[in-house]
Amino acid sequence: MLKRLYNAMIVARQASAAAKTLPYLTDSDLEEMGFGRDTFVEGIKAIVEAELDAADAEKALAAPVNPNLVGAV
Repeated sequence: MLKRLYNAMIVARQASAAAKTLPYLTDSDLEEMGFGRDTFVEGIKAIVEAELDAADAEKALAAPVNPNLVGAV
């Protein structure tokens, strides 16, 4: 629960930073990044969410295994 709240705070802050950065970017800059003015903030949010989900999944797969219990099942 706390992890989801923390991740939501990170995504919201990134979206805010992207919205504040948008006026300083030219259309050619945005085109190089693969975004348009209307998709920049949502695209950044999607990237950050994907990175956080990948990090969470990586940590879940790297669960510690007790060597004394390997093969006990």
